[in-house]
Formats: sequence, structure tokens, C-alpha cells
Amino acid sequence: MSFIKGPKNYAFANARVKGLKSKMLTISQYERLIQASDLDEAVRFLGATPYWDELSRVALQPPIDMEEVDAALRQIYAKEVKSITKSLPKNIGDFVLKYVNGSYYYRNLKAIIRVVHSGEPRDHVRKHLVALTPEEGEEYERLLAVQSIPQLVDKISDSYLRRRLQEALQRYEATRSTMSLEAELDKYFYDEIWKTMRRYLDNVDQRYARYFFGLRIDLTNIMTVIRAKLQGVEPQIIEEMLIPVSHRVYLIARNLLAMRNLEEALNMLAATPYRELAHRVKEAYEKSPTLTSVEHAFEEYYLQTTFLSVIGYPFHIGTVLAYLDLKYYELRNIKIILVGKSESVNPTTIRELIVITP
Repeated sequence: MSFIKGPKNYAFANARVKGLKSKMLTISQYERLIQASDLDEAVRFLGATPYWDELSRVALQPPIDMEEVDAALRQIYAKEVKSITKSLPKNIGDFVLKYVNGSYYYRNLKAIIRVVHSGEPRDHVRKHLVALTPEEGEEYERLLAVQSIPQLVDKISDSYLRRRLQEALQRYEATRSTMSLEAELDKYFYDEIWKTMRRYLDNVDQRYARYFFGLRIDLTNIMTVIRAKLQGVEPQIIEEMLIPVSHRVYLIARNLLAMRNLEEALNMLAATPYRELAHRVKEAYEKSPTLTSVEHAFEEYYLQTTFLSVIGYPFHIGTVLAYLDLKYYELRNIKIILVGKSESVNPTTIRELIVITP
């Protein structure tokens, strides 16, 4: 019965996803964007892509207004989300909308928390945020205006989330790391996803959704442990940060806590289903021994698993969720490239900031 139900529920949405995915930028197109001599040339290059329909409505005569370009990119994503969700049964479409809104909102909150903690100029993160609505953008501006993490937490609009983050402030103060706050955001987000899943999806879709989100929880927990190890956080504190949802490797994440350093942790990870991830992280860290390089390797691996999940049997919710993740990263990449061009950033540096699939 589920074999019949899948095509019935997802035939139109899958056709939309397939068509939209075929229009995504290729690696060679990314390279041409990165190698553009300036912002004007990069924007002109986008004229040969599906982005032009929306960007052509922006005043593109030099000097180009990046805020207008950002709004156009946001509108493109919003239109695609609307198009896909309208092709789905209402309950599934509602779930997808809740995922999209929540996923990127909490991702942006993490970025804002990091920049407020570090004291870096706010423009460092502001130009890379992808706000899905003007109201969301206004909230990010309010949060970026604060001077400290406690002030930021006090301005979180969701009262329940605010209380959870306030409880995590003690661990933040003890470790002087934003990890405890970011972990609380992850826990809150997946708590909400699990509740919403049961409310909106039938048993078959729940199975696919659990697999999709389970993989991401695995990666989040593994990254939490490795990142905390690099920052010297105590194992008992790290354990409190793990998302308490078991998929494939919750025990592996816990076992990583006993490893004394990154090398031991990666050697252990190499003996699990995530051996390729271990290899990528090790290679990235040997090339550049920084937390940023490790996080970038995780993002690349995450996007690769997302790409693979849209191949094969397509008539399930995972195909839709995976495509929207891929599209989000494409918009983020374009924004990073255009900001880089507007600030005359070296192409090598821009290339290191974006995350694309091979």
C-alpha cells in the first residue's frame, strides 16, 4: 500500500524537485563566479542562470546594492518552497514549511551567538545570514545589536527557548564556549521536529523523516564531541550537550567522549559507518589545524549525504527536504561569493568558505 501511496503523494512534488535541481549551479559555474573580476561581472554572469528572473528586478547598475540582491535571493528561495509545498498534500506541505522555517532560523541564531561571543564586527556574520522573511531579518538585527550573550538570550522571542538558553548560560560561563547554547538550540529544534512529525505525518512518512533527521542528529552529535575535544571541554559537560535521540551511532558519539584527543577520536570514527567523514576531517585538519576547517569538512560531508539522498527511489518526504537543504546552501554560496566580490576578497578565500557537492 505504501508503494502506491508514495507516488500518489509525491509525484508532482518530485517532478518539481527534479526540474529545479537540474537548474542548480554546476561546479564550473561556481568557479566562473569565483573568478569574476568584480561584483558587477559576477552579477552579470548570473544573468545566464535561472536567478536572473528575480535579480533583473533589482537595480543592477554600479554600485550594486547588496541588500537588494539579498532580498532577491530570499524571494527566489521563498518561491521555490511555496511551489514545492503546493505540490504536496496539505499535512506534508505544512510539515515541510515548519522544517524550513525552523532549520534556517536556528542555524542563523547559532551564527549570531558566535559573533556576539567573539566580539567580532557584526558585519562578519550579517552578510552571510539568509533570512527567509523581512521580519526574521529584523529580529536578527535586534539580536546583533546586543553587547553580550546574556543580553542576547534575554531578547529571544520564544519564551520556552529563552528559558532553556538561560539554563545553559551557566555551562557557557564555565566553559567560555558557545557550544552549550548551540547544543540547546539543536535539542530544542529536534524536540519540535519530532513532535511535529507525529502530528503531521503518517507512519510511512515518519519512517523516512526519522531516517533523514536521524542522520543529521548523528552528524551533529559527532561534531559536538570533536569540536568540544578541540576546545578542551570536560567529557561530562560534552555528554550533556548531545541530542538524546538514538539513530545509528548515538553510542559511538558517547564512546568518542573517552578519546583523549582528535587523533584518537578520528581513528575510532574510522571504524564506524562514518569512516569517510573521519577521513575528510583528518585531511582538513592536517591541511589547516583549525576548528573552522573541521566544521567545513563536516558541512561538506553533510551536503554530500544530502545530495545522495535525492538519488534513487524519490517518492518520499526525504527527497523534498534534501532538495531544500541543497538549495539553501546554493543561495548561501552565491551570497558569500557576491559579498566576497564586493569586498575584493581573494578567490582562494571565497572558495574555502563555500560548500558545494561534487
